Amino acid sequence: MDSGTWIKQQLEERFIKASDLERLSRAIAEAKGNPDYYVSHATLADIAAGSTPAIHKIFSLAVCLRLPYERLLMIFGVDPKEALTYGTSGEATPNEPQAIDLRAAGFRFQLQFDQQIDPNQTTLLHPDQVQTGSLPAQGLNSQRFRYGLIGLEDRSLGDVIPPGSVVEIDKDQNTVLVLAWKTLRERPIYFVWHQQGYSCCWCQQEATELTLIPHPASRQPIRRFRMPRDASIIGRVVNAWLPFQPVLANG
Repeated sequence: MDSGTWIKQQLEERFIKASDLERLSRAIAEAKGNPDYYVSHATLADIAAGSTPAIHKIFSLAVCLRLPYERLLMIFGVDPKEALTYGTSGEATPNEPQAIDLRAAGFRFQLQFDQQIDPNQTTLLHPDQVQTGSLPAQGLNSQRFRYGLIGLEDRSLGDVIPPGSVVEIDKDQNTVLVLAWKTLRERPIYFVWHQQGYSCCWCQQEATELTLIPHPASRQPIRRFRMPRDASIIGRVVNAWLPFQPVLANG
């Protein structure tokens, strides 16, 4: 769904007419002492035709629709979180280490399960299911980081993150970043929930369509889902460990 159609749908769901939006935004403009906040009927027509309004008008739309300003920015293709990834040179740079360490010395996982899971399928692990012998510093923040198990039959990322690996997921990085990556190993990897389960893969997002991209050598198909109904990004993979032999214990 394009931004213009989305805005129109939101207005209709809230029973807000163009005249109501004009009146409300005019009041905001008067209170701010800045006419740029005013959203006219002509502005709405331009948005419906695909144009992107100025930041002041987006603010008024957010207020009138009672939605977070950042949400409206993302609808128009701007992710505020990406601003943190750009260096002074103007090139995008990752705000987390890109090199995925598949040989973290001394790191040991033991998995405890209250119920049986299928190790052949990629899955998101509950914090209580992971006991660690040597956690990296970021792993101490259980509110921000989660762990995922790459299924033994999941070869979506080939030798980048092979089957049987354990990955560390930063939940704060749950939107697709457009970075100036030069190799496949530098491209951000995400852990995704979707209708068919979980996937660890590269992603591309256009409006509400999320595309899951596997490694070319995996010969797996590209899949597309609608967000947030059919898929959501759990977070970005910031660390990974080599395939291991899981120790499964019931109860």
